[in-house]
Amino acid sequence: MLWERFRAISLAACVAYLLLLGSAVFAETRENALSSQLTIEGDSAVFLQEQNTIEYAGNVVAFMDGMRINGDRVLVEMNADRIERITTSGAPASFWQQQNAAERDTTATANTIVYLPDTSLLELSGGASLTQDGNAVSSALIRYNLALGQLDAGSSGAAQERVRMELRIPVNRAEQDSTQP
Repeated sequence: MLWERFRAISLAACVAYLLLLGSAVFAETRENALSSQLTIEGDSAVFLQEQNTIEYAGNVVAFMDGMRINGDRVLVEMNADRIERITTSGAPASFWQQQNAAERDTTATANTIVYLPDTSLLELSGGASLTQDGNAVSSALIRYNLALGQLDAGSSGAAQERVRMELRIPVNRAEQDSTQP
């Protein structure tokens, strides 16, 4: 009984601390035009002040700049009040980014997803796949620059998994009309 009460008080103190930390980070974020707001939900969270990290576990969902990342675990690494890296793991973890039109949305799955906000780099590893605008790529490792639309896919180390791409080729409407009876 005493242990359960201590545990509840500790959990409440941890949540209060995270809320205070979060509000300080979000206040700084609003003031800094180069920053974004990150919202994360999970079954549990552990803040390690010395390492400047927060690890979420249990059906975690993170939202940032029109993106959503889902996984079993999410580790947020910070430097001062800036987010340096978001690492998501799952079986599989998933990523979604909204584009201008629904058919152009970017979706991805992998065992591990790493997002680097400063460079807009998305790194997918372990059974990785990425789809955008009807085009798909799958490989052991995919690096995709969200800002530039630049993709690099291949195997890492001893893995010899081949890269597979499925490209949607638009039909030229004039050619299609002239071939029909």
